[in-house]
Amino acid sequence: MADLTAIFKGILVSQIFIMATVLFMQHGHFPRSVLVISPFIAFIFIGGIRFAIRATRHLRYKDVSEGQSRMLIFGAGDLGEAVLRDLQRNPGTHRVVCFLDDNALKHGRSIHGVPVLGGRDKIAEIIKAKQIDEVLVAVNHSRGRLITDLMSVYAEAGNPRKVEFNTLPTMNELISKKRLAPDIRKIDVTDLMHRRIVDINMGLVKAGVKGKTILVTGAGGTIGGELARQVCALSPAKVILLENHNTALFYIDKELRERGYGDIIVSVPGDIRDESLLKNLFEQYKPSWVMHAAAHKHVGLMEDSPQEAVKNNTLGTYILAKTAAAYKTERFLNISTDKAVRPTSVMGVSKRLGEMAVQSLSGNGTRFMSVRFGNVLGSSGSVVKIFQEQILTGGPVTVTHPDVIRYFMTTEEAVSLVLNACAMGEGGEIFVLNMGEPVKIVDLARNMIVLNGLVPDKDIEIKFTGLKPGEKMYEELFRAGDIRKDTGHSEIFAAVPEEAEAGLAEAHRQELQQLASDADRAAILGKIKELVPAYTGWPRKKHPEHQPKEN
Repeated sequence: MADLTAIFKGILVSQIFIMATVLFMQHGHFPRSVLVISPFIAFIFIGGIRFAIRATRHLRYKDVSEGQSRMLIFGAGDLGEAVLRDLQRNPGTHRVVCFLDDNALKHGRSIHGVPVLGGRDKIAEIIKAKQIDEVLVAVNHSRGRLITDLMSVYAEAGNPRKVEFNTLPTMNELISKKRLAPDIRKIDVTDLMHRRIVDINMGLVKAGVKGKTILVTGAGGTIGGELARQVCALSPAKVILLENHNTALFYIDKELRERGYGDIIVSVPGDIRDESLLKNLFEQYKPSWVMHAAAHKHVGLMEDSPQEAVKNNTLGTYILAKTAAAYKTERFLNISTDKAVRPTSVMGVSKRLGEMAVQSLSGNGTRFMSVRFGNVLGSSGSVVKIFQEQILTGGPVTVTHPDVIRYFMTTEEAVSLVLNACAMGEGGEIFVLNMGEPVKIVDLARNMIVLNGLVPDKDIEIKFTGLKPGEKMYEELFRAGDIRKDTGHSEIFAAVPEEAEAGLAEAHRQELQQLASDADRAAILGKIKELVPAYTGWPRKKHPEHQPKEN
Protein backbone atom coordinates (compact mmCIF):
# COMPACT_ATOMS: atom_id res chain seq x y z
CA MET A 1 0.00 0.00 0.00
CA ALA A 2 2.84 2.39 0.75
CA ASP A 3 4.38 1.71 -2.69
CA LEU A 4 1.06 2.18 -4.48
CA THR A 5 0.44 5.45 -2.63
CA ALA A 6 3.88 6.76 -3.60
CA ILE A 7 3.33 5.79 -7.26
CA PHE A 8 -0.09 7.50 -7.29
CA LYS A 9 1.36 10.71 -5.83
CA GLY A 10 4.20 10.72 -8.34
CA ILE A 11 1.87 10.22 -11.33
CA LEU A 12 -0.55 12.87 -10.02
CA VAL A 13 2.21 15.48 -9.73
CA SER A 14 3.63 14.64 -13.16
CA GLN A 15 0.17 14.80 -14.73
CA ILE A 16 -0.40 18.29 -13.31
CA PHE A 17 2.86 19.46 -14.91
CA ILE A 18 1.93 17.81 -18.24
CA MET A 19 -1.49 19.47 -18.29
CA ALA A 20 0.01 22.84 -17.41
CA THR A 21 2.57 22.48 -20.20
CA VAL A 22 -0.05 21.44 -22.78
CA LEU A 23 -2.36 24.33 -21.88
CA PHE A 24 0.52 26.80 -21.87
CA MET A 25 1.73 25.76 -25.35
CA GLN A 26 -1.88 25.81 -26.64
CA HIS A 27 -1.63 22.73 -28.81
CA GLY A 28 -5.11 22.72 -30.29
CA HIS A 29 -4.71 19.35 -32.06
CA PHE A 30 -3.55 17.52 -28.87
CA PRO A 31 -6.03 14.67 -28.03
CA ARG A 32 -7.58 15.50 -24.66
CA SER A 33 -8.26 11.79 -23.97
CA VAL A 34 -4.51 11.32 -23.58
CA LEU A 35 -4.66 13.38 -20.39
CA VAL A 36 -6.99 10.75 -18.91
CA ILE A 37 -5.56 7.56 -20.45
CA SER A 38 -1.87 8.36 -19.83
CA PRO A 39 -1.91 8.35 -16.01
CA PHE A 40 -3.85 5.07 -15.90
CA ILE A 41 -1.37 3.38 -18.24
CA ALA A 42 1.59 4.76 -16.24
CA PHE A 43 0.04 3.58 -12.96
CA ILE A 44 -0.56 0.06 -14.33
CA PHE A 45 2.93 -0.33 -15.79
CA ILE A 46 4.88 1.21 -12.89
CA GLY A 47 2.86 -0.64 -10.26
CA GLY A 48 2.84 -3.82 -12.35
CA ILE A 49 6.62 -3.98 -12.49
CA ARG A 50 6.86 -3.87 -8.69
CA PHE A 51 4.02 -6.37 -8.31
CA ALA A 52 5.73 -8.75 -10.77
CA ILE A 53 8.94 -8.66 -8.73
CA ARG A 54 7.07 -9.57 -5.56
CA ALA A 55 4.97 -12.21 -7.33
CA THR A 56 8.01 -13.99 -8.76
CA ARG A 57 9.76 -13.78 -5.40
CA HIS A 58 6.73 -15.45 -3.79
CA LEU A 59 6.79 -18.14 -6.50
CA ARG A 60 10.48 -18.75 -5.92
CA TYR A 61 9.75 -19.12 -2.20
CA LYS A 62 7.02 -21.68 -2.90
CA ASP A 63 9.33 -23.69 -5.15
CA VAL A 64 12.10 -23.95 -2.55
CA SER A 65 10.91 -26.68 -0.19
CA GLU A 66 13.60 -29.34 0.07
CA GLY A 67 15.26 -29.37 3.51
CA GLN A 68 12.91 -26.74 4.94
CA SER A 69 11.10 -27.09 8.25
CA ARG A 70 7.33 -27.09 7.76
CA MET A 71 6.01 -24.38 10.08
CA LEU A 72 2.61 -23.66 11.57
CA ILE A 73 2.19 -20.10 12.90
CA PHE A 74 -0.32 -19.59 15.70
CA GLY A 75 -1.44 -15.97 15.50
CA ALA A 76 -2.74 -14.50 12.24
CA GLY A 77 -2.29 -10.92 13.46
CA ASP A 78 0.34 -8.28 12.77
CA LEU A 79 3.17 -10.24 14.39
CA GLY A 80 2.39 -13.46 12.52
CA GLU A 81 2.03 -11.58 9.22
CA ALA A 82 5.38 -9.83 9.77
CA VAL A 83 7.11 -13.18 10.36
CA LEU A 84 5.57 -14.71 7.23
CA ARG A 85 6.51 -11.71 5.09
CA ASP A 86 10.09 -11.82 6.34
CA LEU A 87 10.37 -15.57 5.68
CA GLN A 88 8.90 -15.18 2.17
CA ARG A 89 11.38 -12.43 1.31
CA ASN A 90 14.31 -14.42 2.67
CA PRO A 91 13.67 -18.12 2.03
CA GLY A 92 15.74 -20.20 4.40
CA THR A 93 15.19 -23.16 6.67
CA HIS A 94 11.51 -22.44 7.40
CA ARG A 95 8.45 -22.89 5.19
CA VAL A 96 5.13 -21.58 6.53
CA VAL A 97 2.38 -24.07 5.70
CA CYS A 98 -0.62 -22.58 7.53
CA PHE A 99 -1.91 -20.33 10.30
CA LEU A 100 -4.11 -21.02 13.30
CA ASP A 101 -5.90 -18.27 15.20
CA ASP A 102 -8.64 -18.12 17.84
CA ASN A 103 -10.42 -15.33 15.94
CA ALA A 104 -13.15 -17.16 14.01
CA LEU A 105 -13.50 -14.25 11.57
CA LYS A 106 -10.05 -15.10 10.17
CA HIS A 107 -10.79 -18.78 9.59
CA GLY A 108 -10.94 -19.71 5.89
CA ARG A 109 -9.00 -16.62 4.84
CA SER A 110 -5.38 -16.44 3.74
CA ILE A 111 -2.39 -14.20 4.43
CA HIS A 112 0.07 -13.81 1.55
CA GLY A 113 -1.29 -17.04 0.12
CA VAL A 114 -1.05 -19.02 3.38
CA PRO A 115 -4.44 -20.26 4.74
CA VAL A 116 -5.83 -19.77 8.25
CA LEU A 117 -7.22 -23.21 9.09
CA GLY A 118 -8.86 -22.81 12.51
CA GLY A 119 -8.29 -22.24 16.23
CA ARG A 120 -6.22 -23.82 19.00
CA ASP A 121 -8.45 -26.91 19.20
CA LYS A 122 -7.26 -27.90 15.70
CA ILE A 123 -3.55 -27.92 16.51
CA ALA A 124 -3.08 -31.70 16.92
CA GLU A 125 -5.18 -32.46 13.83
CA ILE A 126 -3.33 -29.91 11.65
CA ILE A 127 0.10 -31.02 12.86
CA LYS A 128 -0.67 -34.57 11.75
CA ALA A 129 -2.46 -33.69 8.48
CA LYS A 130 0.08 -31.09 7.30
CA GLN A 131 3.18 -32.94 8.58
CA ILE A 132 4.20 -29.94 10.69
CA ASP A 133 7.75 -29.86 12.07
CA GLU A 134 7.58 -26.59 13.99
CA VAL A 135 4.89 -24.54 15.77
CA LEU A 136 5.62 -20.83 16.13
CA VAL A 137 3.55 -18.88 18.66
CA ALA A 138 3.33 -15.30 17.35
CA VAL A 139 1.03 -13.29 19.59
CA ASN A 140 1.66 -10.10 21.52
CA HIS A 141 -0.41 -10.64 24.67
CA SER A 142 -1.37 -13.37 27.19
CA ARG A 143 1.28 -15.64 25.77
CA GLY A 144 1.85 -17.83 28.83
CA ARG A 145 -1.73 -19.10 29.10
CA LEU A 146 -1.95 -19.63 25.32
CA ILE A 147 1.29 -21.62 25.14
CA THR A 148 0.28 -23.92 28.01
CA ASP A 149 -3.15 -24.47 26.43
CA LEU A 150 -1.63 -25.32 23.03
CA MET A 151 0.82 -27.76 24.56
CA SER A 152 -1.93 -29.35 26.67
CA VAL A 153 -4.15 -29.93 23.62
CA TYR A 154 -1.15 -31.33 21.74
CA ALA A 155 -0.16 -33.63 24.64
CA GLU A 156 -3.73 -34.86 25.21
CA ALA A 157 -3.86 -35.94 21.56
CA GLY A 158 -0.91 -38.24 22.24
CA ASN A 159 1.67 -36.06 20.46
CA PRO A 160 0.60 -37.09 16.91
CA ARG A 161 3.95 -35.97 15.50
CA LYS A 162 7.17 -34.77 17.10
CA VAL A 163 7.28 -30.99 16.74
CA GLU A 164 9.33 -28.13 18.10
CA PHE A 165 7.49 -25.31 19.87
CA ASN A 166 9.02 -21.88 19.24
CA THR A 167 8.15 -18.26 19.83
CA LEU A 168 9.62 -14.82 19.18
CA PRO A 169 9.74 -11.36 20.78
CA THR A 170 6.59 -9.24 20.83
CA MET A 171 6.31 -6.07 18.72
CA ASN A 172 7.06 -3.95 21.80
CA GLU A 173 10.21 -5.96 22.51
CA LEU A 174 11.33 -5.59 18.90
CA ILE A 175 10.81 -1.82 19.01
CA SER A 176 12.65 -1.47 22.32
CA LYS A 177 15.60 -3.44 20.93
CA LYS A 178 15.47 -1.53 17.62
CA ARG A 179 15.47 -4.68 15.55
CA LEU A 180 13.87 -5.05 12.14
CA ALA A 181 13.23 -8.79 12.13
CA PRO A 182 12.19 -11.13 14.93
CA ASP A 183 14.50 -13.91 16.07
CA ILE A 184 12.74 -17.26 16.32
CA ARG A 185 13.72 -19.06 19.53
CA LYS A 186 12.67 -22.15 21.42
CA ILE A 187 9.96 -21.79 24.03
CA ASP A 188 11.46 -22.03 27.50
CA VAL A 189 9.98 -22.40 30.98
CA THR A 190 9.66 -18.62 31.35
CA ASP A 191 7.18 -18.57 28.46
CA LEU A 192 4.98 -21.10 30.28
CA MET A 193 4.35 -18.76 33.21
CA HIS A 194 1.03 -16.92 33.22
CA ARG A 195 2.66 -13.53 33.71
CA ARG A 196 2.19 -10.31 31.84
CA ILE A 197 5.12 -8.10 30.90
CA VAL A 198 5.87 -5.64 33.72
CA ASP A 199 7.35 -2.24 32.96
CA ILE A 200 9.71 -1.49 35.85
CA ASN A 201 11.11 2.03 36.28
CA MET A 202 14.47 1.90 38.05
CA GLY A 203 14.84 5.69 38.28
CA LEU A 204 13.86 5.86 41.96
CA VAL A 205 16.26 3.03 42.81
CA LYS A 206 19.14 4.63 40.93
CA ALA A 207 18.60 7.91 42.74
CA GLY A 208 18.82 6.08 46.07
CA VAL A 209 21.81 3.88 45.21
CA LYS A 210 24.04 6.22 43.19
CA GLY A 211 27.25 7.09 44.99
CA LYS A 212 26.45 4.97 48.07
CA THR A 213 27.83 1.78 49.58
CA ILE A 214 25.54 -1.26 49.38
CA LEU A 215 25.92 -4.49 51.34
CA VAL A 216 24.45 -7.66 49.79
CA THR A 217 24.35 -10.78 51.97
CA GLY A 218 24.02 -14.20 50.38
CA ALA A 219 25.61 -12.64 47.29
CA GLY A 220 26.51 -16.02 45.80
CA GLY A 221 22.90 -17.22 45.69
CA THR A 222 20.33 -16.75 42.96
CA ILE A 223 18.65 -13.67 44.49
CA GLY A 224 21.80 -12.23 46.07
CA GLY A 225 23.76 -12.59 42.83
CA GLU A 226 21.07 -10.84 40.80
CA LEU A 227 20.85 -8.08 43.42
CA ALA A 228 24.60 -7.56 43.03
CA ARG A 229 24.33 -7.44 39.21
CA GLN A 230 21.51 -4.91 39.17
CA VAL A 231 22.95 -2.71 41.93
CA CYS A 232 26.37 -2.58 40.24
CA ALA A 233 24.71 -1.18 37.11
CA LEU A 234 23.23 1.75 39.10
CA SER A 235 26.54 3.58 39.81
CA PRO A 236 27.07 2.84 43.52
CA ALA A 237 30.30 3.81 45.27
CA LYS A 238 30.90 0.28 46.60
CA VAL A 239 29.09 -3.06 46.61
CA ILE A 240 30.10 -5.42 49.42
CA LEU A 241 29.41 -9.08 48.66
CA LEU A 242 29.05 -11.15 51.84
CA GLU A 243 28.74 -14.90 51.27
CA ASN A 244 29.34 -17.97 53.44
CA HIS A 245 29.82 -20.32 50.46
CA ASN A 246 33.33 -19.65 49.10
CA THR A 247 32.81 -21.24 45.69
CA ALA A 248 29.62 -19.30 45.05
CA LEU A 249 31.35 -16.07 46.11
CA PHE A 250 34.28 -16.82 43.79
CA TYR A 251 31.99 -17.13 40.76
CA ILE A 252 29.90 -14.00 41.39
CA ASP A 253 33.11 -12.05 42.06
CA LYS A 254 34.62 -13.34 38.80
CA GLU A 255 31.47 -12.53 36.82
CA LEU A 256 31.18 -8.96 38.11
CA ARG A 257 34.87 -8.26 37.50
CA GLU A 258 34.53 -9.51 33.92
CA ARG A 259 31.59 -7.12 33.50
CA GLY A 260 33.84 -4.21 34.45
CA TYR A 261 32.80 -3.68 38.08
CA GLY A 262 36.12 -4.71 39.64
CA ASP A 263 36.76 -1.22 41.05
CA ILE A 264 33.57 -1.08 43.12
CA ILE A 265 33.07 -4.62 44.45
CA VAL A 266 34.46 -5.96 47.72
CA SER A 267 34.02 -9.71 48.20
CA VAL A 268 33.96 -10.92 51.80
CA PRO A 269 33.73 -14.62 52.73
CA GLY A 270 31.87 -14.80 56.02
CA ASP A 271 28.74 -15.53 58.03
CA ILE A 272 25.98 -13.09 59.01
CA ARG A 273 26.11 -14.59 62.53
CA ASP A 274 29.73 -13.46 63.01
CA GLU A 275 29.22 -10.27 65.03
CA SER A 276 32.88 -9.24 65.02
CA LEU A 277 33.07 -9.60 61.22
CA LEU A 278 29.91 -7.51 60.80
CA LYS A 279 31.20 -4.79 63.12
CA ASN A 280 34.45 -4.58 61.15
CA LEU A 281 32.57 -4.41 57.85
CA PHE A 282 30.19 -1.67 59.03
CA GLU A 283 33.00 0.25 60.71
CA GLN A 284 35.16 0.22 57.57
CA TYR A 285 32.59 0.66 54.78
CA LYS A 286 29.51 2.15 56.52
CA PRO A 287 26.95 0.75 54.04
CA SER A 288 23.91 2.93 53.36
CA TRP A 289 21.71 0.06 52.16
CA VAL A 290 21.71 -3.54 53.37
CA MET A 291 20.07 -6.11 51.07
CA HIS A 292 19.73 -9.26 53.19
CA ALA A 293 19.30 -12.34 50.95
CA ALA A 294 21.31 -14.89 52.97
CA ALA A 295 19.08 -17.74 54.15
CA HIS A 296 18.63 -21.46 54.61
CA LYS A 297 15.75 -21.99 52.17
CA HIS A 298 15.35 -25.73 51.50
CA VAL A 299 12.16 -26.83 53.23
CA GLY A 300 12.99 -30.53 53.62
CA LEU A 301 16.45 -29.97 55.09
CA MET A 302 15.20 -27.41 57.60
CA GLU A 303 12.44 -29.77 58.82
CA ASP A 304 15.16 -32.10 60.03
CA SER A 305 17.39 -29.34 61.45
CA PRO A 306 15.16 -26.62 62.97
CA GLN A 307 18.02 -25.32 65.10
CA GLU A 308 19.97 -24.38 61.95
CA ALA A 309 16.95 -22.60 60.44
CA VAL A 310 16.52 -20.58 63.65
CA LYS A 311 20.25 -19.81 63.94
CA ASN A 312 20.51 -18.49 60.39
CA ASN A 313 17.09 -17.22 59.28
CA THR A 314 16.00 -15.76 62.61
CA LEU A 315 18.99 -15.06 64.88
CA GLY A 316 21.36 -14.27 62.01
CA THR A 317 18.86 -11.79 60.59
CA TYR A 318 18.54 -10.15 64.02
CA ILE A 319 22.33 -9.84 64.46
CA LEU A 320 22.71 -8.27 61.02
CA ALA A 321 19.77 -5.89 61.56
CA LYS A 322 21.01 -4.86 65.02
CA THR A 323 24.46 -4.07 63.62
CA ALA A 324 22.90 -2.03 60.80
CA ALA A 325 20.87 -0.03 63.32
CA ALA A 326 23.95 0.57 65.49
CA TYR A 327 25.84 2.06 62.52
CA LYS A 328 22.87 4.18 61.32
CA THR A 329 22.34 2.37 58.02
CA GLU A 330 19.71 4.20 55.95
CA ARG A 331 17.75 1.19 54.67
CA PHE A 332 17.63 -2.50 55.55
CA LEU A 333 15.63 -4.87 53.34
CA ASN A 334 15.03 -8.43 54.50
CA ILE A 335 14.26 -10.92 51.71
CA SER A 336 11.46 -13.11 53.06
CA THR A 337 9.16 -15.69 51.45
CA ASP A 338 5.48 -16.42 50.87
CA LYS A 339 6.08 -19.52 53.04
CA ALA A 340 6.11 -17.14 56.04
CA VAL A 341 2.34 -16.64 55.58
CA ARG A 342 0.50 -19.12 57.85
CA PRO A 343 3.69 -21.22 57.90
CA THR A 344 3.56 -25.00 57.84
CA SER A 345 7.32 -25.52 57.53
CA VAL A 346 10.28 -24.79 59.79
CA MET A 347 11.85 -22.77 56.99
CA GLY A 348 8.72 -20.64 56.61
CA VAL A 349 8.25 -20.00 60.31
CA SER A 350 11.96 -19.19 60.80
CA LYS A 351 11.59 -16.53 58.07
CA ARG A 352 8.46 -15.22 59.80
CA LEU A 353 10.47 -14.91 63.02
CA GLY A 354 13.11 -13.09 60.97
CA GLU A 355 10.45 -10.59 59.88
CA MET A 356 9.48 -10.11 63.53
CA ALA A 357 13.13 -9.61 64.50
CA VAL A 358 13.49 -6.88 61.87
CA GLN A 359 10.23 -5.22 62.97
CA SER A 360 11.41 -5.14 66.59
CA LEU A 361 14.24 -2.78 65.59
CA SER A 362 12.10 -0.27 63.67
CA GLY A 363 11.92 3.33 64.78
CA ASN A 364 15.56 4.07 65.64
CA GLY A 365 16.69 5.84 62.45
CA THR A 366 17.10 2.88 60.08
CA ARG A 367 14.22 2.04 57.74
CA PHE A 368 13.63 -1.70 58.17
CA MET A 369 11.48 -3.55 55.62
CA SER A 370 10.75 -7.11 54.54
CA VAL A 371 9.55 -8.30 51.15
CA ARG A 372 7.79 -11.59 50.41
CA PHE A 373 7.60 -13.43 47.12
CA GLY A 374 7.35 -16.99 45.84
CA ASN A 375 9.49 -19.31 43.77
CA VAL A 376 12.13 -17.96 41.42
CA LEU A 377 12.65 -19.70 38.09
CA GLY A 378 16.06 -21.27 37.68
CA SER A 379 17.17 -20.86 41.29
CA SER A 380 19.38 -23.55 42.77
CA GLY A 381 17.25 -26.49 43.90
CA SER A 382 14.16 -25.17 42.10
CA VAL A 383 11.53 -27.59 40.81
CA VAL A 384 12.28 -26.51 37.23
CA LYS A 385 15.90 -27.64 37.45
CA ILE A 386 14.91 -30.87 39.16
CA PHE A 387 12.34 -31.65 36.45
CA GLN A 388 14.86 -30.95 33.68
CA GLU A 389 17.43 -33.25 35.28
CA GLN A 390 14.83 -36.01 35.67
CA ILE A 391 13.72 -35.66 32.03
CA LEU A 392 17.31 -35.84 30.76
CA THR A 393 17.88 -39.05 32.71
CA GLY A 394 14.72 -40.66 31.34
CA GLY A 395 12.41 -40.02 34.28
CA PRO A 396 10.33 -40.51 36.22
CA VAL A 397 9.42 -36.89 36.90
CA THR A 398 8.33 -36.69 40.54
CA VAL A 399 5.46 -34.41 41.59
CA THR A 400 4.27 -34.33 45.18
CA HIS A 401 0.54 -34.04 44.47
CA PRO A 402 -1.70 -33.61 41.38
CA ASP A 403 -3.29 -30.44 42.80
CA VAL A 404 -0.22 -28.60 44.09
CA ILE A 405 0.12 -25.05 42.76
CA ARG A 406 2.93 -22.52 43.14
CA TYR A 407 3.72 -18.93 42.21
CA PHE A 408 6.74 -18.24 39.99
CA MET A 409 8.72 -15.16 38.94
CA THR A 410 11.84 -14.63 36.87
CA THR A 411 14.89 -13.68 38.90
CA GLU A 412 15.37 -10.38 37.06
CA GLU A 413 11.78 -9.27 37.61
CA ALA A 414 11.74 -10.28 41.29
CA VAL A 415 14.97 -8.44 42.07
CA SER A 416 13.91 -5.29 40.20
CA LEU A 417 10.71 -5.18 42.25
CA VAL A 418 12.65 -5.89 45.46
CA LEU A 419 14.88 -2.88 44.77
CA ASN A 420 11.84 -0.71 44.05
CA ALA A 421 10.28 -1.80 47.35
CA CYS A 422 13.46 -0.90 49.22
CA ALA A 423 13.62 2.53 47.58
CA MET A 424 9.98 3.41 48.35
CA GLY A 425 9.79 2.01 51.89
CA GLU A 426 9.23 4.32 54.86
CA GLY A 427 10.14 1.67 57.44
CA GLY A 428 8.23 -1.10 59.19
CA GLU A 429 6.49 -2.45 56.07
CA ILE A 430 6.14 -6.01 54.91
CA PHE A 431 5.95 -5.76 51.13
CA VAL A 432 4.35 -8.44 48.96
CA LEU A 433 5.16 -8.75 45.25
CA ASN A 434 2.41 -9.40 42.72
CA MET A 435 3.16 -12.99 41.76
CA GLY A 436 0.57 -13.21 38.97
CA GLU A 437 -1.36 -16.42 38.46
CA PRO A 438 -0.29 -19.63 40.23
CA VAL A 439 0.90 -22.56 38.12
CA LYS A 440 -0.17 -26.15 38.61
CA ILE A 441 3.03 -28.13 39.11
CA VAL A 442 1.83 -31.25 37.30
CA ASP A 443 0.97 -29.09 34.25
CA LEU A 444 4.44 -27.55 34.40
CA ALA A 445 5.95 -31.06 34.45
CA ARG A 446 3.87 -32.19 31.45
CA ASN A 447 4.74 -29.08 29.43
CA MET A 448 8.45 -29.44 30.17
CA ILE A 449 8.29 -33.03 28.90
CA VAL A 450 6.57 -31.83 25.70
CA LEU A 451 9.23 -29.10 25.29
CA ASN A 452 11.81 -31.87 25.20
CA GLY A 453 9.91 -33.57 22.34
CA LEU A 454 8.62 -36.42 24.51
CA VAL A 455 5.19 -37.75 25.48
CA PRO A 456 4.08 -37.47 29.15
CA ASP A 457 3.18 -40.83 30.73
CA LYS A 458 4.52 -42.61 27.65
CA ASP A 459 8.15 -41.58 27.12
CA ILE A 460 8.47 -40.06 30.61
CA GLU A 461 6.47 -41.25 33.62
CA ILE A 462 4.99 -38.70 36.03
CA LYS A 463 5.08 -40.13 39.55
CA PHE A 464 3.19 -38.65 42.52
CA THR A 465 5.08 -38.98 45.81
CA GLY A 466 2.83 -37.20 48.33
CA LEU A 467 3.47 -33.90 50.11
CA LYS A 468 6.59 -33.87 52.24
CA PRO A 469 6.56 -32.63 55.85
CA GLY A 470 6.22 -28.84 55.90
CA GLU A 471 4.94 -28.54 52.32
CA LYS A 472 1.69 -26.77 51.45
CA MET A 473 -0.83 -27.64 48.78
CA TYR A 474 -0.73 -23.97 47.75
CA GLU A 475 1.16 -20.87 48.86
CA GLU A 476 -0.47 -17.69 50.12
CA LEU A 477 0.57 -14.06 49.75
CA PHE A 478 -1.60 -12.58 52.52
CA ARG A 479 -3.03 -13.87 55.79
CA ALA A 480 -6.75 -13.78 56.49
CA GLY A 481 -6.37 -10.77 58.81
CA ASP A 482 -4.04 -8.77 56.57
CA ILE A 483 -5.17 -5.65 54.76
CA ARG A 484 -3.71 -5.29 51.26
CA LYS A 485 -2.48 -1.72 50.95
CA ASP A 486 -1.51 -0.10 47.66
CA THR A 487 1.96 1.42 47.51
CA GLY A 488 1.65 3.41 44.28
CA HIS A 489 3.39 0.62 42.37
CA SER A 490 1.06 -1.77 40.55
CA GLU A 491 3.25 -4.81 41.31
CA ILE A 492 4.10 -4.11 44.97
CA PHE A 493 1.67 -4.21 47.89
CA ALA A 494 2.00 -3.84 51.63
CA ALA A 495 0.55 -6.41 54.04
CA VAL A 496 -0.89 -4.47 56.98
CA PRO A 497 -2.22 -6.59 59.88
CA GLU A 498 -5.57 -5.62 61.41
CA GLU A 499 -3.92 -5.41 64.84
CA ALA A 500 -0.42 -4.26 65.77
CA GLU A 501 2.01 -7.18 65.94
CA ALA A 502 4.76 -7.47 68.49
CA GLY A 503 8.31 -7.87 67.28
CA LEU A 504 10.71 -10.50 68.58
CA ALA A 505 11.40 -9.49 72.19
CA GLU A 506 14.95 -9.74 73.55
CA ALA A 507 13.94 -12.38 76.11
CA HIS A 508 12.41 -14.59 73.42
CA ARG A 509 15.47 -14.14 71.20
CA GLN A 510 17.81 -15.24 73.97
CA GLU A 511 15.64 -18.26 74.73
CA LEU A 512 15.63 -19.24 71.04
CA GLN A 513 19.39 -18.88 70.98
CA GLN A 514 19.80 -21.18 73.97
CA LEU A 515 17.40 -23.79 72.57
CA ALA A 516 19.15 -23.73 69.19
CA SER A 517 22.50 -24.22 70.92
CA ASP A 518 21.11 -27.19 72.84
CA ALA A 519 19.66 -28.62 69.59
CA ASP A 520 16.54 -29.75 71.45
CA ARG A 521 14.21 -30.21 68.49
CA ALA A 522 10.96 -30.58 70.43
CA ALA A 523 11.73 -27.60 72.66
CA ILE A 524 12.64 -25.40 69.67
CA LEU A 525 9.46 -26.26 67.79
CA GLY A 526 7.37 -25.75 70.91
CA LYS A 527 8.86 -22.26 71.39
CA ILE A 528 8.33 -21.43 67.72
CA LYS A 529 4.68 -22.44 68.04
CA GLU A 530 4.36 -20.15 71.07
CA LEU A 531 5.84 -17.17 69.20
CA VAL A 532 3.97 -17.80 65.94
CA PRO A 533 0.58 -19.34 66.80
CA ALA A 534 -0.28 -19.54 63.07
CA TYR A 535 2.49 -22.13 62.63
CA THR A 536 0.75 -25.46 61.91
CA GLY A 537 3.78 -27.71 61.50
CA TRP A 538 4.01 -28.64 65.20
CA PRO A 539 2.94 -31.00 66.52
CA ARG A 540 3.15 -32.71 63.17
CA LYS A 541 -0.12 -34.17 61.95
CA LYS A 542 -0.92 -36.28 58.97
CA HIS A 543 -3.41 -34.61 56.67
CA PRO A 544 -5.38 -36.17 53.81
CA GLU A 545 -3.92 -33.64 51.38
CA HIS A 546 -0.46 -35.05 52.06
CA GLN A 547 -1.39 -38.25 50.28
CA PRO A 548 -1.19 -38.49 46.47
CA LYS A 549 -4.27 -39.17 44.42
CA GLU A 550 -4.37 -41.90 41.83
CA ASN A 551 -2.64 -40.93 38.60
